[in-house]
Amino acid sequence: MGSTNGYLYIDGTKYNVHLIDVKRTGDMLDAQAYRTEDGILHRKVIGMYYNYEVTVGIEEDLDLYDKLFNKLTEPVASHSVQLPGENAPQSRYISSVSDGILRVTKKGTLYKDLTFKAICTSPSRRSSKKA
Repeated sequence: MGSTNGYLYIDGTKYNVHLIDVKRTGDMLDAQAYRTEDGILHRKVIGMYYNYEVTVGIEEDLDLYDKLFNKLTEPVASHSVQLPGENAPQSRYISSVSDGILRVTKKGTLYKDLTFKAICTSPSRRSSKKA
């Protein structure tokens, strides 16, 4: 996704931010997987997890930046997160948060490229196959 204005909802709070980059991955998780001696892979699939890496730019609004950074770094098990392109929030945990210093001003330190990973706590799509 290219750079655009957008929003994030985290725990019911809307954050109006400049979306620099949004990357989505689909990660398939197995309850069980093994290969037999004939080389065939046998899997019991739990489902597909849609995970995101998001980079936002809110360099000039120190209050919004601090509010979002503090929310993303809360030491909690998960958050209710809705990202652009999604119709409803999902339970996700934040696995990492990073940024860099843009410049230091009289008002404070301005940061750039606030990036975080939002990882689903349950499948976005479940396997319909019974084991």
